[in-house]
Amino acid sequence: MAEGVSLGKGAWDCDTGKEIPPDKEAEVFEEIATMDLPFEGIPTVPPRKDRSHMVFFCGGCRYRVTAHPEWTVAKVKQALWAGGIQRSNKPPEKRATPGLQRWEDLALIYGGAVLDDDNKCMADYHVPPGCQCLIAIERAKLDSGRPDPDSAYWN
Repeated sequence: MAEGVSLGKGAWDCDTGKEIPPDKEAEVFEEIATMDLPFEGIPTVPPRKDRSHMVFFCGGCRYRVTAHPEWTVAKVKQALWAGGIQRSNKPPEKRATPGLQRWEDLALIYGGAVLDDDNKCMADYHVPPGCQCLIAIERAKLDSGRPDPDSAYWN
């Protein structure tokens, strides 16, 4: 059976170094709809209250890490690395790139822009507190200019 492209690989808490159980994801990521701010009688997800964590999507998994806009890009990458983001590496025989070997191999993306300068603060890239829509990717994948061999691009 072929792997489903839409199948996620769960969530990981970089602060504890543990998987976030699937039944707790909605609570941890504040995605539970309530009637606090209904839209035409339909429950909606209220504004998030957690401003001390950021969430990065990497290799089909969400990585939650303590990070603040005043932190440098390098500090956030180091926190992700210390928290275990390298677990997103495919087995060596299945990857077309070297994989994440150290925190410098990470590239962070927000709003379609690569956060290139490790010495700049996240706020310099307009990343808000508690942002949950960031991407972490192996820099070698960006530099290659080609989609992964197993990407839907080739279908």
